[in-house]
Amino acid sequence: MFVVVFACTLIVFLLMQVLGDPVRSMLPLGTSQETINAVRENLGLNDPVLVQYWRFISNAVVGDFGESLWLGTPALDAALVTVPKTFVLVLPACVIGVAVGAFFGMVAGMRPGSKLDKVITSLTYLVISLAEFWIALILIYLLAVEVHIVATSGYGLDFKHLALPLFVLALRPFAHTVQVMRTNVIQEAQLPYVMTARSKGLRDAKVMARHVLPNASLPVLALAFYDLSRMFIAGTVIEVVFTWPGMGRLAVDALERGDIPLVEATVVMAAIIVAVLNLLGDLVTFKLDPRTRASIGK
Repeated sequence: MFVVVFACTLIVFLLMQVLGDPVRSMLPLGTSQETINAVRENLGLNDPVLVQYWRFISNAVVGDFGESLWLGTPALDAALVTVPKTFVLVLPACVIGVAVGAFFGMVAGMRPGSKLDKVITSLTYLVISLAEFWIALILIYLLAVEVHIVATSGYGLDFKHLALPLFVLALRPFAHTVQVMRTNVIQEAQLPYVMTARSKGLRDAKVMARHVLPNASLPVLALAFYDLSRMFIAGTVIEVVFTWPGMGRLAVDALERGDIPLVEATVVMAAIIVAVLNLLGDLVTFKLDPRTRASIGK
């Protein structure tokens, strides 16, 4: 986890070096070259790259990314404010997508090869193939512009503002979960302990609920953490489309304005969150699935 976060800091720092001159972005047009040079010197942008990176990483360790050139406030504080707003979208969307996907995956896995299985599987391939921003734009036109059921954009904790972004964000975890759950149910149903339970006269519903589903659901739980972490990155497009003031939208706005400290703070914060979520997914799977502990023991 620490290696991933460190690599992210290095990559974002190097990318910011080729982004452009942040001083020209923050100063008004027509500013003299002497003033620009003075500001660059004051910000330490004339120092060698290695010196700048060492200063950046040393300050980042203690949570100091400098002051936002655009907002005029500490960059980390500006990034932290947007974290709950992003969680408001990605967490419910992930829970909804995984819960609904687990149900449909179970239904498809119980009757592999049936018409219902083919319809559900085809739907998941369609969802994964379509771009999320394209689906969002189509739904905005149909449900917000034409029918006026939901809002076109903006921040709000009501149905009109949450319905569309939650639905669009939930599509991909839904499709992933259906495919994984379906495969796991089919595989578990063919194992000897399940056949033994059926040979004892247990009904299929009881065998499914008591034996198949608990084991088939464990990989889905790990996948849920992966999808949740992925949504922090992929959700940037959705935040931009719906003008949702989350981390992704802030990073895009900061990038457009050449606000290097704010971009660095936002990206590093997102990388830490993603790394922690992936680590939690591994730890939860390790705790709940004895097979992972057995494999490590070997």
